[in-house]
Amino acid sequence: MSEVLRLVLADDHEVTRTGFVALLASHPHFVVVGQARDGKEAIDLCDLMSPDIVILDIRMPVLNGLAAARTLRERLPSIKVVIFTMDDSPEHLEAAMNAGAVGYLLKDASRDEVIDALQRIAAGEEVLNSAVSARLLRRMTERTASGAIHSEQLTARERQVLALVANGFSNREIGEQLGITTGTAKAHVERVIAKLGATDRTQAAVKGIALGLVAQP
Repeated sequence: MSEVLRLVLADDHEVTRTGFVALLASHPHFVVVGQARDGKEAIDLCDLMSPDIVILDIRMPVLNGLAAARTLRERLPSIKVVIFTMDDSPEHLEAAMNAGAVGYLLKDASRDEVIDALQRIAAGEEVLNSAVSARLLRRMTERTASGAIHSEQLTARERQVLALVANGFSNREIGEQLGITTGTAKAHVERVIAKLGATDRTQAAVKGIALGLVAQP
């Protein structure tokens, strides 16, 4: 990574914001260009600053992080949304994924874990806390067992695509792996998402793992 990535940070606790800025202060590839105390301020800052990544706490006054994420997905879809929270509930992880977040990090993560996650997110990957993800997978598996999740049968090619999606591959990378065009890969991904009743790639990957269609990366 050679370019400097611009971040907006939203958290209603000044100590948390100060600590996060200090955490990244010595890193050459990240700079916090704006700080917000609530979700509305975060959206306004993103409108003004056009950052690469916005980092949102969930519990904030005026507008919470999940609502802010949904608004940003509609208004500024090029900005990558990361949830940074103390909340380790699978319900909030699932809600964050549905809101368009590509990262879900807990505030007890180490500096190295945070930086590694941001670098992977900047490179196009989706990074979810592994412990919370595991609980969400168990939760979704229980839903499957009770008949709450239904999916059409995926073709062999669609399973290949789903496996690559679950490993964080972009449409271009999927095309390269399978020897097909990026457009064809995109069409396969969209069909997989539709068949699984998912809202996006991340949810499709989680559902695919929960249903046993692909192995957990």
